[in-house]
Amino acid sequence: MSEVLAQVDLLAFLIYTAVAIYLLACRAPTMERNLCGGVILCLALWSFCEAQAHLSQSAERAFVWFSFGSFGWIIFPLPLLFLYLAITRGTKPNFKVLALPFLLCGFLITAQWRGNLIREVIRAPFGWIALWADSTAFYIYVIYCGTVLSLCGFLALKFWLEAKDPRRRTQGKVLFFTVALGGFIGFFSEIAAPLSGMFRVPPLACVAGLIWAIGIVLAVTKYGLLSIELGYFRDLYERLFESVPDPVALFDEEGVFLSANRAMAESLGLSREELMGKSLRQVLDAKVCELRVAKLKEALNSGQMQVFEDERDGRYFKDYFVPVLFQDAKKRIVLVIARDITEEVKAMQRLEFYALHDYLTGLPNRVMLESEFNRMASNCDENSLMAVLFIDLDNFKSLNDTLGHDGGDEILMEVGKRLSQKAQGGVVGRFGGDEFILILPNIKDVDQVKRAISEIISAFKAPLRAKGIDIHLSSSVGVSLYPKDGTSFDELVRYADVAMYRAKRSGAGSYRFFE
Repeated sequence: MSEVLAQVDLLAFLIYTAVAIYLLACRAPTMERNLCGGVILCLALWSFCEAQAHLSQSAERAFVWFSFGSFGWIIFPLPLLFLYLAITRGTKPNFKVLALPFLLCGFLITAQWRGNLIREVIRAPFGWIALWADSTAFYIYVIYCGTVLSLCGFLALKFWLEAKDPRRRTQGKVLFFTVALGGFIGFFSEIAAPLSGMFRVPPLACVAGLIWAIGIVLAVTKYGLLSIELGYFRDLYERLFESVPDPVALFDEEGVFLSANRAMAESLGLSREELMGKSLRQVLDAKVCELRVAKLKEALNSGQMQVFEDERDGRYFKDYFVPVLFQDAKKRIVLVIARDITEEVKAMQRLEFYALHDYLTGLPNRVMLESEFNRMASNCDENSLMAVLFIDLDNFKSLNDTLGHDGGDEILMEVGKRLSQKAQGGVVGRFGGDEFILILPNIKDVDQVKRAISEIISAFKAPLRAKGIDIHLSSSVGVSLYPKDGTSFDELVRYADVAMYRAKRSGAGSYRFFE
């Protein structure tokens, strides 16, 4: 009968070894697969030693193999660590506390080799049986095994009861019954039966080991228990989530906050704890909220990213709504990234502004002047004229050479301000250098143009101040009329330029009409 039991143990050894190789040689190994593989290898060592003990011809040799099998006791802390990591989703354990079970294992293994655990080995109907010694080491062994099994059962039950989705509940159920059934059979076979003298009961420790192996392997493989890896990735996700400088949040289908980083909380003036469970309607203006919820639902329904831009408190944001869809389609969430694009918007606004305005004076440039001319010309009726005034500063070059470019720039900016004040409903712009253009719409007669020119010339009577120096400046003005002298902007500017040079020849501070 002992040979049959030995063969059963050897068969269990082969099964354990094959399972361990399968787990450890997986193409995509995980921490929990490796830990599970370690448990199975301990069971394999224990089964092999048990088989050799039952095949032994003497009690002394059986004792040696039983002692070798004690190295398999390292299995006890491993399921405890496995279940702890599964429940805490990979949270790094306190290794100082976990070191205690491994130290007790070492103590018990030493006690076994010194003969403090087994007083003798006797032949029973089903093979060699180890009789426990009435020693302190044995009581420590009983308390240790009972405590570890109780903790494993408690952790498995906790994992089962706290699981929220069906798959995790199934995992928890498998683990709990594995610990309960395997622990009971193993404790009864290895401790209770020998103490009670029930030698005719076949040793069932290998059955208990197989139950443990099957249960844990099922949890790891078939039911996809990835809690340890998920814990690692959860920690990585939280670190990445917090390190993103942009506000980031996860929402459910109704726009309720599921998660948010610190940047998102700060942008809304709340803490992360205050945001959790709140809906967008509770933290945003009603109008803006409805627009965002609409984009959120649009992203979920289309399965494509949606973009929403808005302005809040003088700052500009671009929100990206990214749908996150699960295989079972029962849960749908949206990842929202709210990028603060204020600086980008302002930079774009500056680019757009200076595409149509002079960089120094802020006045319209040639492009905008032509656009404004075309707009005014389209609104000009048959009884009205338009005047294009070409204004050039007298002796500006010598002033620019004397005061330097900074002084010259001050003069040009001040001239731009004074001309803008005298525009009389027209558009004034800088054409280039010290040349300015004034477009006057809705002119009824030439006298109206002359009055406007007088206003411009009078604008330079008061001295300008540049580099702390009062400067007296004058300008020469050339005038062309629409549609009398031409109909295109370039044509009228060219004619006004010709008239301006004629005015300069007449003396500073004068004007001429194109003839």
